[in-house]
Amino acid sequence: MLVLGALIAPAGVSAAAAAEVAPGDSVYIGSKEGYSGTGVFPIWSEGIPSGDPDLWAYCLENQVTAQTGRVGTVGDGGDFLGSNYFVDPAVQGKVLWVLAHSYPAVSLADLAASAGVAQISRNDAIEATQYAIWRYTDLTFDAAWPWETPDSEAAYWYLVNGANASPGLTPEDLEVMATVTAPDAAQVAGTLIGPFVVNTNRASASVSVDPAVAVTDVNGAAVALDAVVDGQELYLDLRASTAAGSATVRVAAEGSSSTGMVVSVPNVPGGTPTADDHAQSIILVAPEATQTTGEATVEWAAQPGAAEPVIGTSLVDAADGDRVLGWNGGAVIDTVAYQNLVPGTEYTVSGELVRKSDGQPTGITGSTTFTPTTANGSVGVNLVVPAGFAGDVLVAFEELFEGPDASGDPVAEHKDIDDLAQTVTVEQAPEAPEPFIGTSLVDAADQDHVLAPGGGTLIDTIAYRNLTPGTEYTVTGVLMDKANGEPTAITGSTTFTPTAPDGSVDVSFRVTAESAGTVLVAFEGLFVGTDVTGDPVAVHTDLDDAAQTVAVEAADPGVPTTPAPGGKGDLAATGAPAPIAGIAAALLAVLAGAVLMLTRRRRLVA
Repeated sequence: MLVLGALIAPAGVSAAAAAEVAPGDSVYIGSKEGYSGTGVFPIWSEGIPSGDPDLWAYCLENQVTAQTGRVGTVGDGGDFLGSNYFVDPAVQGKVLWVLAHSYPAVSLADLAASAGVAQISRNDAIEATQYAIWRYTDLTFDAAWPWETPDSEAAYWYLVNGANASPGLTPEDLEVMATVTAPDAAQVAGTLIGPFVVNTNRASASVSVDPAVAVTDVNGAAVALDAVVDGQELYLDLRASTAAGSATVRVAAEGSSSTGMVVSVPNVPGGTPTADDHAQSIILVAPEATQTTGEATVEWAAQPGAAEPVIGTSLVDAADGDRVLGWNGGAVIDTVAYQNLVPGTEYTVSGELVRKSDGQPTGITGSTTFTPTTANGSVGVNLVVPAGFAGDVLVAFEELFEGPDASGDPVAEHKDIDDLAQTVTVEQAPEAPEPFIGTSLVDAADQDHVLAPGGGTLIDTIAYRNLTPGTEYTVTGVLMDKANGEPTAITGSTTFTPTAPDGSVDVSFRVTAESAGTVLVAFEGLFVGTDVTGDPVAVHTDLDDAAQTVAVEAADPGVPTTPAPGGKGDLAATGAPAPIAGIAAALLAVLAGAVLMLTRRRRLVA
């Protein structure tokens, strides 16, 4: 197997991210943060503002106008374009000491403790640091700075007194190195894999391995991974493994070599700053959480003569043990049989269901971590199929990994789309019964099917079945003249929300004296929602249905017709029924069309 050399990762602003800069790089300078007279600039290392700042920067020139929202050029102390005291290497040393002992290179809590105050605000810490830098770059004495708070002044004196007492720092003092080299010889499972050699100029560094593997010294003794020193040799303990694999060793040391770099800023966006034409020069500082990292990856071959791990799976419905799952989903169990594992070694088996129709993953996953006591055995992986897979055929794909996580290269897998033993079929969803309505039209006064010649109120009780509880419906109807099959101008509707699939609701119709002598039949349509201009979900339009029929008695020629209580009298003379008749005709057209549509649908189903 080939052994890969070290791959150095860039340093960054946190343990999880990295963003190192070097002379010649471009960085983006954001708007100053802090008090109005002092501040710190957010810096993005890629030259564009994206996400959290990678670094921060303080001003090196008190008398030069600051410009933000533009790209500057990174350099070292010798690239400084200004003419103040910072040109002196001794002054640069004092400024570097201030940077290394102030915010954000150290936390606010640590700065407060060093300054002898209970706590310090971010703006106070920024002010103290900026004044301390200007004290060396633009002055040769301690000015009467306009302190915002006593805490800021206390932090200033801590920084200045410390810098004065120190010979100063050099760029080499702030440089951070963290690398690791991989072994240059071929590696084999069943041994200690190594050595990995750590190199750092910090007092110690931390080490991690992906995937997780025990780390030892050359004798197999455990080492402290949070206190690895320069030149220390590390080994991966693969003595209990027989399978081929790979791992990446990462080393991290606190700090960043970016601290102390100088950024020259143009006066004009996109311009080139010069000694005679530049905005403020600024000096970079990395936050306290910044780490410089390095990594190396190694691969190893399987132990000679060792049988390769093998797995096979059997997928069943957890409820009844067959390979058919209910249409609305449920739990399935994949029993993974394994062979040739190393007893006492931790393994993780991870599975996912894929659609047999297209081989695409469903996102339905499960995993089990176990430590076998024998080389051969089995372990179960539970997966839960949610609703929404009705009619699908699902196949389990499984992978076996060494260690507690499903990461790295699997030591065995079983991914056969045509293996019936790892296949379940999800039943088709049952067809929902269609909504249905039936009606019963009666005189509201005495509940019979005869209305007095003067008219009155009719109640049509709509019995419904198979509706969706919680969904709003509207039932609307028109009274038909049975003699000619034409609609009258008498309509009614009711909007309701059922709490159960089956029930009933009433629609009322107001009949006037002008309907005397007619036989009226109720036609009803049921719609989802309040809009009755679309297709109804159910209709009842039977002209011969006695249950939805009411006869209005003929008027006695010798007796004046008295309108029913609350009635409107003979509206025909006023012409008022005309628009209502138009509405009724339109409703009849909708219901008639619905009857034809539903009839055709039922014939097609039959």
